[in-house]
Amino acid sequence: MSAYNMTDGGRWRPIAFQALNTMNGSSNSADEEVLDEATVMHILPLVYGVLCLTGVGANSLVICTVLSCRTKGISDIYILSLATADLLFLVGMPFTIHQLVRHRHWVFGQVMCKIVTVMDVSNQFTTVGTVTTLCIDSLLLTVPVMLYSKTIQVEDFEVCVVDLPSGPKDMYWYTLYQSILGFMIPLIIISTFYSLTLFHVFKSLRRVGRRQSVPARRATKTVLMVITVFLVCWSPFHVMQVLNLTTTVPTPLFLYSYHVSICLSYAHSCINPLMLLFFTKTFQERFSGKCGSVVKGDASSRLRQITTRMGGVSDNQEVDCKSSVV
Repeated sequence: MSAYNMTDGGRWRPIAFQALNTMNGSSNSADEEVLDEATVMHILPLVYGVLCLTGVGANSLVICTVLSCRTKGISDIYILSLATADLLFLVGMPFTIHQLVRHRHWVFGQVMCKIVTVMDVSNQFTTVGTVTTLCIDSLLLTVPVMLYSKTIQVEDFEVCVVDLPSGPKDMYWYTLYQSILGFMIPLIIISTFYSLTLFHVFKSLRRVGRRQSVPARRATKTVLMVITVFLVCWSPFHVMQVLNLTTTVPTPLFLYSYHVSICLSYAHSCINPLMLLFFTKTFQERFSGKCGSVVKGDASSRLRQITTRMGGVSDNQEVDCKSSVV
């Protein structure tokens, strides 16, 4: 029987249960003890705590900003959906931290085990699903996790896991399913549609003159930043997942790399709102009290003007506040 769990650092992964089996088996090496004490019990709770506090604060600011706008566009709804998904996930992180501090003991029962597991794993698919407008698929992709998450008895304490019934075979297919649907396909879709967006932006800006080159360059940098952050945060985790399929007993170095990949994937929920807060002019003006009825000059304004022209809507309509997905 194979199980995905959060006992060595969250994200309900197969590597963690292999480490747990090693820890509770006959081999308790000095390296594993060092890994348990130094990494799991001290470093990870601290890192998770910082990510949790930062992400909750940043996503809350984004949500309040969008909700305070009297007029909301499609981009505002996407931003609100993304920030809400990240916030719900981060609210569940204290349970992960508590289990790490309590030496992996899960004390919240099976119902909370299912809830926290679904909140964690659904965040992966909801985040990329929102960006690629595949929200229904992102919900359906969490069904296997909801069905197989449970608490199991390990020695004298319980552990919250995702327990797969068919062992290595299920682990193999779940890893492929997770990496292909949760990373590769969304990356292709995101890259394709952002590239098409930039193509139309530059094509339209060439018609209105060279003076628009500054907003266009800003939009280009923002798009590249979004894709780069997505790659940096999620590619290490999915690489580790694939490598794990060929790993019988993970080495301490492998586990350290695994923990780093988990931290990076968690960090994506914090970086999403920070990109809006620090790189979107509209949000900065909103926080400084300068958000008027019409915001001009930034890349998001130009992109929306181009979009409304294409749709046959006047580009002179006033809005209370805007936000941008690019």
